[in-house]
This record gives sequence, structure tokens and C-alpha cells, in this order.
Amino acid sequence: MTTTRKRWKTAALAACVAAALAANVYAASRDAPRSESPLSDASVIALSTGAQKPLARGRTISRVAVGDPAVADVNVLKGGGVLLVGKSAGTTNLLLWERGRDSPLSYTVEVAASASAALADAAAPQVRVLGQTAVLTGTTPTMEKHQRAVAAARASVGKDGALVDASAVATKSVVQVDVKVVEFSKTVLKQAGFNLFSQNHAGFAFGTFAPSALTSVTGGATNPLSVTATSPIGSAFNLLLNSTSRGLFANLSLLEGNNLARVLAQPTLVALSGQSASFLAGGEIPVPVPQSLGTTTIVYKPYGIGLSLTPTVLGPERIALKVAPEASQLDFAHAITIDGVSVPALTTRRAETAVELGDGESFVIGGLVDRETASNVNKVPLLGDLPIIGAFFKTLQYSQQDRELVIIVTPHLVAPIAKNAALPSTPGQQSEQRDGPVWRTFVGGALSPDAAPGFSQ
Repeated sequence: MTTTRKRWKTAALAACVAAALAANVYAASRDAPRSESPLSDASVIALSTGAQKPLARGRTISRVAVGDPAVADVNVLKGGGVLLVGKSAGTTNLLLWERGRDSPLSYTVEVAASASAALADAAAPQVRVLGQTAVLTGTTPTMEKHQRAVAAARASVGKDGALVDASAVATKSVVQVDVKVVEFSKTVLKQAGFNLFSQNHAGFAFGTFAPSALTSVTGGATNPLSVTATSPIGSAFNLLLNSTSRGLFANLSLLEGNNLARVLAQPTLVALSGQSASFLAGGEIPVPVPQSLGTTTIVYKPYGIGLSLTPTVLGPERIALKVAPEASQLDFAHAITIDGVSVPALTTRRAETAVELGDGESFVIGGLVDRETASNVNKVPLLGDLPIIGAFFKTLQYSQQDRELVIIVTPHLVAPIAKNAALPSTPGQQSEQRDGPVWRTFVGGALSPDAAPGFSQ
């Protein structure tokens, strides 16, 4: 019995010693940092300015060292541990020596400004302040969150600090913009004129002709009056009245025309996010510019229908687009002469706007209207000014031309075709014929299903 009791006591003592050693090892592993590296996740402490955080609670700290006291401060607590206080934005190193231990506890303290801490979230890039420089790292799904992180970084270093942006926006950066440029041109023309000629058997003749309608007149005291006249307006509606018994002839000419024309340009532009793209459907006019010593240089001025755009990708489905359309044409009515050379002026319609669209959405820019109105009246003095009757002694020519430019813009987020993918054939390749059935088409004519080279059915 005595031997058995001694064995039980020895086993119980060994179990207690093992339990005590295990508890000490667990406590040491729990309180000690996971890595001696100051940049490991376990030793990085994130604070905002003015925030406090206790460290090493329950431990007796014999010595404290802070790399940059302007960034963070440490107060030793009576009950054990220290209190860490964030003072200004930046990054510093903190070392804590526990009594009875030679190796210190090492921490990296990152203090962010209060504004940057409020703006930042899990999806925003990481902002780190190193001295007077803010470093932006990581990725963000949208441009809005990226701009939020940039604002937080600038708030951390102030106006005198520098910003290094090493972050990325995880969206497609290539934008394809489909543009349709439509110009509506409407012309209205109205003309009216009247001719009247009367001659009786006694040889008396009377007539009134619209200006520029009378060609020649032959007559005299003994010869009958002979009149050669044209219609007041060419290619007009003419109402004729003739009475041989009374020697009366009348002609009323009216003309009214309406014309609607459409000029269409449909380019496709591709640009990187934040970069510009442009096109011009028109030409360039040479303008002589006098120089010193009697020399002259030539400067080319572009004209036509042009468009300049700058897309910015805000997110996976949002695009901000800045568009600047312009339409110009030559104006010979206001031309000037330089060194004996007539240089026409340019009539320009220009606009600039910005809009935010989704992928595939469209918007229309309209209202760029150019109106030209001309009215010309040829009349007989005094008689043409009479009310009602004066309409028989004058010719009216009225014209009005309206031109309106309409631009339809549709942006798309695109990606390049994968490597070694089958490319679609172009329209030129689809219609191209190499060594086609020339003679069969030549003999068969319209009955042949083949198109001869250079022709289409």
C-alpha cells in the first residue's frame, strides 16, 4: 500500500508540473507577438488621430521606445501595460521591454487622420503615411472609391505633403464610342410674279410685266406693238389667261419649294479611360499669312464636322463622357482678300458638354441650328406700293434655309479579342473575288448569279 501511494503521489506531482509548464507556454505565446518583423499583420496597430488603445495589459513594462513621438505617444499604466495615443498621421515603430525579458515586443503603429479614417472602407485602397508622403496601394472596384481614397490621402499629409498613387481601378479601361452625326438642312423658297398684256383692234396696247420678265418690245406709230416676254419665274406654276376677241393675255406665276436633306456621318472611336479621341469629316483650307520681308506662308485651317471626346471609366457599368462637337463650313459671302487671294470665312457651330452614362446608353446633342433668311422684292415704283393692286406690279422672292446638327453618342466598355481567337471577316474580304467566273458572268449577263469583278447585281 505504501509503495502504491508513493507512485500515485509521484504521478500527480508530474501532472501538476506539466500543467503548469503548459499554462506558462500558452500565456507566453498569447502575449508575445507572432512575428519579430515590424511589418507583420500581428504587430501592426492602426489608429486614427486622437484615438487611444491599451497594450500589454497585466504586464510590467520597464522601458518604452517610440520611433517618432510626433506620430504616437505612450503612457505607462499603473496596473500594468501601456496606453497608446495617436497624435498625427504617419507611421512609426513602438518597442516595449517587459521586466525579466531581454527581447522587446515590437509593434508598427500606423496613425491615419480622422477624416481619412472616416472616408476609407474595406473596398477602398490602403492609405499609408510615411513622413510627409502618403502612399496609396491596393485595388478598388470603382473610380468613386478611388477618389475617396485620394481625398483621404491628401487630408493625411496636408497641402505641403506628397502623394504617391500606386493603386489600380479594377475595371475595363478601353471605351468604344459609337457616334452618329446627322445634319438636317431644310430650304424654303417662295416666289410670285404677274404679267398682263392687252391690245384692241384699234391698235391700242397696254401691258404690265414683272421685273426682268420683259425681253424685247417692237412698235411705233404705224407698226403694231409686238412684245417678247418670259415667264416671271422659271420652273414655276403658271396660270395663263388669253382672250382673242378682246385681245387680252395674262400670266400669273407662283413657285414654292420645300427641301429636306440629311447628311450622316457614323464613326466609331476607341479611347483609354482619361484619354481623348477625335475625328474630322471635312477638309483643310489653305490660308496665306503674310510674313516679314514680303514673304508669305501657308497655314491650313480645318473645317467640316468634327468631334472630340474624353471618356472616364467610373465603375463596371458607369462612364463619364466629355463631348465637344463642332460643325463648320466655308462662307464665301464674307471672304477677304490677302495678297490678291480670296480667302473664305468659316461659319462655325460649336458646343461642349459632359454626361454620365451606363454601358450602352445613348444621349443626343441637338439644337445647333443655323438659319439663313433672304427676301428680295422687285417692283414698279409707286404702283408696287399700292395695297392689293400693287401685287400685280412686283415680284417677290423669299428663301429660308435651316440647318440643325444632331449628334448621338453611345459609349461601350470593351476588351481586346483573346489571343489566337478567330477574327471575323471584314466587309471587303466578304465581297472580294479572286480569279472569279469572268466569262460566265459576261455571257450570262443578268441571268448569271455571279457578280463580275468591279460590278454588283
